Amino acid sequence: MRHLVVVLGDQLDAEASAFDGFDPDLDRVWMAEVAEESTHVWSSKPRIALFLAGMRHFARRLRERGWPVSYVELAEDGEPGTLANGLDRALRELRPERVLM
Repeated sequence: MRHLVVVLGDQLDAEASAFDGFDPDLDRVWMAEVAEESTHVWSSKPRIALFLAGMRHFARRLRERGWPVSYVELAEDGEPGTLANGLDRALRELRPERVLM
């Protein structure tokens, strides 16, 4: 894999510079719902739900374009817990040449 494009929940823009030259045959998008991100600063449950819905909708839109997306949902296994742990796992599994944000 050439590039792993990391997209955070406040970066839901398919026209962002991280996607310049994106090649679905060589690159992949990585996104994760991380419990830590919704607990380190107080947020209401409706706000968290809206935030996660936006992330899921964006990932779906990218897949509809034919872009490969690795998306980790909170409910999958309680992991990654932290963004760092989830990204570390993805880097070990996917072994990209570069990580873009």
